[in-house]
Amino acid sequence: MIQSGGDGMAEIKDATQVTTRELVERVDDLRRAESQLARRLSSRRAPNDTDREALRFIAEAPADSPATPGDLAAHLNVSTAAVTSVLRRLQERGQIVVAPHPADARSKVLRPSLRDLNSPADDLTQRIEDIASEFTPEQSDVVSRFLRRLTEEISDLS
Repeated sequence: MIQSGGDGMAEIKDATQVTTRELVERVDDLRRAESQLARRLSSRRAPNDTDREALRFIAEAPADSPATPGDLAAHLNVSTAAVTSVLRRLQERGQIVVAPHPADARSKVLRPSLRDLNSPADDLTQRIEDIASEFTPEQSDVVSRFLRRLTEEISDLS
C-alpha cells in the first residue's frame, strides 16, 4: 500500500500490494519530477543530459585510446558542430581537457579533467546511490529489471 509520508513523498508500505495503477502513477510522478529538474538545471546552465552522457563517454574511454570529438559525435548521434558546443561547455566548466592527438596532429583527444575525475558524483547520482542502499540485492534486481524494461519501451516509441 502506498501512503503519503510527512514530507509529501509517497512511501511504499507493503510492496506486495502495489497495484499496476499505482506503479504507473509513480512513473508519472518520476517523469514530472525529472522534467522539473531538467528545467531547473537548464535555468542554472548546469550540465544537461547530453553533457552528462558526453562526460560519461569521455571518462570511460580507455587511457590508451581516448575519445575524440568524432567518436563523441558518433556516440551521441549528433553533428560535429553540436559536439563543438558540448565540448565548449564542458571545457568552460573545467570538466574536460582537449589535447592534441598524439598520433594525428589534425585531431584532438578528450580526457576528463583531474578535478572531475576526483570529484564526488553529481548530487542526483549520490542521492540515487543513497536510496539504492536502502534495498536488498533482490529488491534492487527487481527495480533494475523494471527500469531497464521501461527504458527499452520508451526507446522503442521514438
